[in-house]
Amino acid sequence: MRVSHAIGQQPQQVYRYLRELSLPDIHFFPLVERNKQGQLSAESLTGDVWGRFLRAVFDIWVREDIGRVSVSLFDATLNVWQGTPRCDIAPESVCAACYCCEQRRFCSGCGIASDSVLCSGYRQFFAYSAPYMRVMRDLIKQHRSPMELMVMLR
Repeated sequence: MRVSHAIGQQPQQVYRYLRELSLPDIHFFPLVERNKQGQLSAESLTGDVWGRFLRAVFDIWVREDIGRVSVSLFDATLNVWQGTPRCDIAPESVCAACYCCEQRRFCSGCGIASDSVLCSGYRQFFAYSAPYMRVMRDLIKQHRSPMELMVMLR
């Protein structure tokens, strides 16, 4: 689903709607568009809105839907926590700021200049989800289901 500024303001409603559609996989694509002068369009997400959107959706998913609904960013993040590096990072596409970023292992870097608008949002999400991802990683290492985290959070 393409996430515009307006959609980004309604994370719980959007996620619950998509979940009710019984979609096996949910992909969120942040909308970042610039005009000819390089300014963001009114429909574009800001990093803060993107970060709040991801955290709010994650809060529902981690408590209700682990193992039931696949959210691509959450799955990819958990894979990195398990030691699988991101396969979509080209070293030459990472700028100095991305190279030094402590969240770089989770992110695709700034291969597209407009994505840098979203960096703060991604950093918010990766930092926020880290404690939960650690628990899920550890459960998997113990040959247990990450779904057990949902019970722990009740």
